Amino acid sequence: MKPLFKVQDYNLAEWIPFLRLVSVPFVLVLIGLEIRLLVAFIYFVSFCTDALDGFVARTFRMETDRRGRLDSIADEFLLAAGVIGLYIFEPVFFAENSSWIFTVIGLYIFQLLFALIRYGTYSSFHTISARAATVVQAVFFMSMFFFGPQPWLFTAMIGLSLLDSLEEVALIARLPQWQAHVNGIFWLRKAQRAGNQEEIHH
Repeated sequence: MKPLFKVQDYNLAEWIPFLRLVSVPFVLVLIGLEIRLLVAFIYFVSFCTDALDGFVARTFRMETDRRGRLDSIADEFLLAAGVIGLYIFEPVFFAENSSWIFTVIGLYIFQLLFALIRYGTYSSFHTISARAATVVQAVFFMSMFFFGPQPWLFTAMIGLSLLDSLEEVALIARLPQWQAHVNGIFWLRKAQRAGNQEEIHH
């Protein structure tokens, strides 16, 4: 597994999520200064570049495990900054929905610790549910900074975030060793059944 922050070895597809990660302190400063429109613009750019690094990696054969880990970390830090922004800019909405917000945060921390104990690193499986949750999270926070929180988007974000964390926990429990790009628990079980059938035939 390549060192995560050995920046001199990065390819273009790895630099893009790294720069998204570096933007987080600036986002937090802007949230503290309550410059809401600029925060919204940075989230819009981050959302666009989140799709760009995957496209660059696939198109130019630059896909690496390190890019996947950087992408996941950048997403999570931007999500954390978004939660802080929600608390600062929309305190009433935050208070009304705090039980759901802290449930998602608590479950995420549990699966993070579970992965660190089991693998010594983030899970970063890039499951289909994780990718869907990331898109909805980005859309919710971008929309929230521009227009205020949309309840239906918030509900979708909470549901997908819970599904993603529960699936990550199940995958960590089933996989004795870390591996990249696991589509989800259904695909893992399907692959394991196919492997068992192949062993029986041999």
